[in-house]
Amino acid sequence: MADKKDEGMLARWSGNGTRVSLVFFYGSLFLLLYLTYLIIVPFASPILWAAILVVVFQPVYRRLLHRLGGKSGLTALLLTITVITAVMVPAILCGWVLTQEAVSFYQAAERVYRQEGLAGIASHPAVTAGRAIWDRMSLPFKRLGFDLNALLLSGLSAVSSFIVDNLKGIALNLLSVTVNFFLTAFTFFFLLRDGEAIVCSLQRLLPLERKHAEVLFSRLYDAVSAVVRGTIVTALAQGILGGVGYWALGVPYPVFLGLATALFSLLPVGGSGLIWIPAAVYLFLEGGWIRGLLLLTWSAVVVSTADNVLKPALISGGTNLPTLFLFFGMLGGLQVFGMLGFILGPVLLVTLSTFLEIYGELSSSPVDRPFGGEQSR
Repeated sequence: MADKKDEGMLARWSGNGTRVSLVFFYGSLFLLLYLTYLIIVPFASPILWAAILVVVFQPVYRRLLHRLGGKSGLTALLLTITVITAVMVPAILCGWVLTQEAVSFYQAAERVYRQEGLAGIASHPAVTAGRAIWDRMSLPFKRLGFDLNALLLSGLSAVSSFIVDNLKGIALNLLSVTVNFFLTAFTFFFLLRDGEAIVCSLQRLLPLERKHAEVLFSRLYDAVSAVVRGTIVTALAQGILGGVGYWALGVPYPVFLGLATALFSLLPVGGSGLIWIPAAVYLFLEGGWIRGLLLLTWSAVVVSTADNVLKPALISGGTNLPTLFLFFGMLGGLQVFGMLGFILGPVLLVTLSTFLEIYGELSSSPVDRPFGGEQSR
């Protein structure tokens, strides 16, 4: 009898030990995952940008890897240096051009001031035209009792105060952007070199069948590639079309403004309009009313069409998402995640679509399953 009691107690203790071990294991696992999240989350932005760049440059990496005989480290290093150079050189050139233009503008303004004084500047045709436009705009408001001049002065005072108060923050943001850029480049190198092994490990960890995991990662790759390439192609198209319009209608520095149009088209708010609207205003102030109207028409009808038609067509074809879902995915992503949301929004919708298809396969009859291929007879 004693032996039977001892055996029963041992069985109960062993069962309790198994439960305690499971609780300890999963508790420790969740704790470690949470601590790892706290460590990684400050660097989430550069890591995600690096992952996006790896997806975009993956075809180039594979071709270069084949040419270099499978040397992954050397291939990743060469491609990383190339990408850094491709980003740094245009940034330095744009900064140099902007500096030169600012110096030229200051010298021209100083020369006019010395030669003609404030009265000469006030009588300049561009200033006169601008004041006439302002007076026409402010006249209806004066009749309603609103002083636009006072509002303008108070607005300029508020803006100047904001700039002065946030100079330190602007400097810190520039430092943060610089640090994030090099962190992105650093992460980009290692994800290029070890990305395939990381993806294989993630596929093994997912509690999905192998074919489902492969379909999921394949669609994520296609979605990121479609969004980024569609955005870049659209930006280049807007820059070229805008540059042609500037050149044909006599706007100074059409090449530089075309480049600026391409870069500003990437912004979620304002976009390329931040460049071609001031260019049209410049033509109006110079007395070229017809040219200003032509530039406005060209930019609003042709340049903006590239963003409203070309981008959704390119991205929708690569993600297999309806244009309506794609539109709200981008807007919602921008609101939730910032600039990264422009890519993460559609990617999350593609992930949801893939999971719903997997759920449909798992819950349907074998005859109706979309991933199963031909049924055995």
